[in-house]
Amino acid sequence: MKLFFVNMHKLWGGQSAVVVLLASELKKRGHEVLVAGLAGSELIRRAAAAGLRTFDELELRRGLRLGSFYRDQVRLKKLWAEFRPDGILTNGSQDTWACALARRRCGLDAFLVRWRHNSFEIKAHAFNRWLYGKLIDHVAVSSSEIAPLLTGPGLAGAEKITTFPPSTPLEPFLGARPSGALRAELGLEPGTPLVLSVGRLAPEKGHDTLVRAFRRVAAEIPAATLAIAGHGSQQEKLEALIAELGLGARVRLIGFRNDVPALYADADLAVLAPVAGESFGIALLEAYAAGKACVATDVGGVKDLVVNEVTGFLVPVGDSEAIAEALVRCLKDAALRARLAEAGKARVLEKFTPGKLADVAERLFTALAGVKQKRKT
Repeated sequence: MKLFFVNMHKLWGGQSAVVVLLASELKKRGHEVLVAGLAGSELIRRAAAAGLRTFDELELRRGLRLGSFYRDQVRLKKLWAEFRPDGILTNGSQDTWACALARRRCGLDAFLVRWRHNSFEIKAHAFNRWLYGKLIDHVAVSSSEIAPLLTGPGLAGAEKITTFPPSTPLEPFLGARPSGALRAELGLEPGTPLVLSVGRLAPEKGHDTLVRAFRRVAAEIPAATLAIAGHGSQQEKLEALIAELGLGARVRLIGFRNDVPALYADADLAVLAPVAGESFGIALLEAYAAGKACVATDVGGVKDLVVNEVTGFLVPVGDSEAIAEALVRCLKDAALRARLAEAGKARVLEKFTPGKLADVAERLFTALAGVKQKRKT
């Protein structure tokens, strides 16, 4: 099967990571996959490094930009005339609209699946009703928690929705071993309690709430340190908040990293505190695979992985006191951390491996391709 995957994001994040992962898994199974995105994006760089065919000539600009949108239509039409995909997988609003209308305009007989990765509200206005009702063949969601956002307002029936179990390459995390490098980088003594949070510095990720929570953590465990790995639009605001709260020695922004497995291996505990939009939390998968307990806020599909007091602690959204209480409890109890981490890793290996994701996606794509074939005959 020939498949066209596209994503609008330039920076690396959970969406881009899982797109490259699924494309790679399906390529291993004999499918031909072309990954498209923005020039200079991490998606294109990493897809090419994984041996996938790539296309980086799309603009996919946000907002109503008719010139840019028209150029993308022309480029897609030209590319598809040569590649002729059997199926299209889109992952964001811009790439979905671009591909949906280009497919319609050039009469391409390929199925189109929209993969919704976040749990933001979907407005049921006329354009979205047309998009989900007429232009898209099927919707994949990263958690069952997202499906009601589509079925509730009548944008899509349950029969048109499939849950793709999120995953990530697990081997680098399963094999990670503590080295002490992160503590040395931060100037910490061996054994200093260390919490790690990995994710884009975006408003919906709730880093400001996490920083406020850590003021109490530092008060109860003075040596405890929080390392935040990632980059994004909130960098300056977080730097200012950390300075305002006097946490410069206890909360450290360590930027975008390519050594995340090693970071988790050196940390004692992982935390993810989104306030909106989180469908699942790939960072949690990575943390559990690396053998770390997790504290997370109850957003979207996070509860699919973090079962409260079984695989970790699930706390109310935006509640800095609850986050702090869970972090302190875990940092003070090594046996509790070990128990939660073991249960979390077992859940990941049972339900969220790359093979599980590829199985579900391959079955869906095969079924949709079969429907298209029947219509032709």
